[in-house]
Amino acid sequence: MTIGVTGAGGQLGGQVLDNLLAKGVAPNEIVALTRDPAKLATYAAKGITVRAGDFDKPAELEASLKGVERLLIIPASDLRPGIRTPQHKNAVNAAKAAGVRHVIYISTTGAHRGQDLFTAHLETEQTIYASGLAWTILRMGMYYDNLWMGGIAYALANGAYAATAPSGEGKVARSDVAAAAAALLAAKGHDSRLYHATGPASLTPADVAGAISNVFGKKVDAVTVTQEQYDGGLKAAGLPDFVVDAIGGIEVARAKGLLDVVTHDIQHLTGRKALTLVEYLASTKHLAQAKAAAH
Repeated sequence: MTIGVTGAGGQLGGQVLDNLLAKGVAPNEIVALTRDPAKLATYAAKGITVRAGDFDKPAELEASLKGVERLLIIPASDLRPGIRTPQHKNAVNAAKAAGVRHVIYISTTGAHRGQDLFTAHLETEQTIYASGLAWTILRMGMYYDNLWMGGIAYALANGAYAATAPSGEGKVARSDVAAAAAALLAAKGHDSRLYHATGPASLTPADVAGAISNVFGKKVDAVTVTQEQYDGGLKAAGLPDFVVDAIGGIEVARAKGLLDVVTHDIQHLTGRKALTLVEYLASTKHLAQAKAAAH
């Protein structure tokens, strides 16, 4: 059985490849697709087949998918409005044309018609359902890892973790999503199944603040801000408008409770419990020192 992974040059894609190898999948049974094959030279040296795979080049993508039986589609990284949906449709159509039998798609908890990020996931799911391909959907919570994109630094510097509502959320470690995706790729079956990759508990902003306090030994409180203030903070950090719209849209969905989903699907798929936020932060605590040293 030949397994394909799109977006293999990204953080999630690389961890999926690592998990496949750790599970004993033969390197010559793995095809890693990326826009820049040179980025995966280390994996090529291990015997994994590396091919060019750009969602904006469907003919090239179709050729690169020849011989792949089970394909993991990792969402495109471009957050500009209107970009992701056609890219993902290209990927699904190329997979079908290339003879791929089963597609596994990394979607998101709370996929709905709303902000473009969520709409793109929903429309990709529907494209897959209509394709006639065997499918599995893995909807993931938002990463714990995203807290390292400024949230932890702000909390430690100001003693505050900002959010617009006390709603809970099923956050998750990227490493656990990668392990679950690799498990789906390596095992036959899971046809027409929709799984949710989440952490083991619903986390309110107060829970996140408490976890940061616990691990870093500094008091952090959850503070409530308006959506305008939340978006303003993102703009003040120098983020472009389309990124502010995406991150702000995630906060809107979280505040409405659309991300408050918790399952034990990771344990079901991988055989081990998903990391708690405290466990994740304890294992990545060194990143705070590394980031401080980089300034």
